[in-house]
Amino acid sequence: MIRKILTISMLATSVLITTSCENDDDDTPLDIDTTPASTALMSGTWRITNFEEDGVNKTINFEGYNFTFNEGNMVAVDGNNQVYEGSWSVVADDDYDTPPDTNIDLNIYFSSPVSFRDLNDDWDILSITDTTIEVGDIEDDEPSDYLTFEKN
Repeated sequence: MIRKILTISMLATSVLITTSCENDDDDTPLDIDTTPASTALMSGTWRITNFEEDGVNKTINFEGYNFTFNEGNMVAVDGNNQVYEGSWSVVADDDYDTPPDTNIDLNIYFSSPVSFRDLNDDWDILSITDTTIEVGDIEDDEPSDYLTFEKN
């Protein structure tokens, strides 16, 4: 009899554990359409009108440069008699940020010049219109970073 009770108890515990576990699969695609953000970025040339890193305004480092976000996730930058290339992508993001954002990230990467490496980040898209894209890297315990592109 004790054996039967023990078996039933173990079976009930197994069922409870199995049914209470959630599927926390991070590979599940989010139902967020990133196409409008990508389309907006590829719709012309852009300039940086604000760049704050760790509370320091570094906008001047990007004056005179135009950014063109091309298909194939390449970003071309020209200005000041210089040409640079980097990469970009727009991806769905399931982070629950404070303040809330669009749950879409703009990833930017430059290997050179050194000053452009400051732009390397998985930026949270805070707002996007046909003429302005505002992104941020919001930190809870230190100064946040902000980047604004405006269409030329």
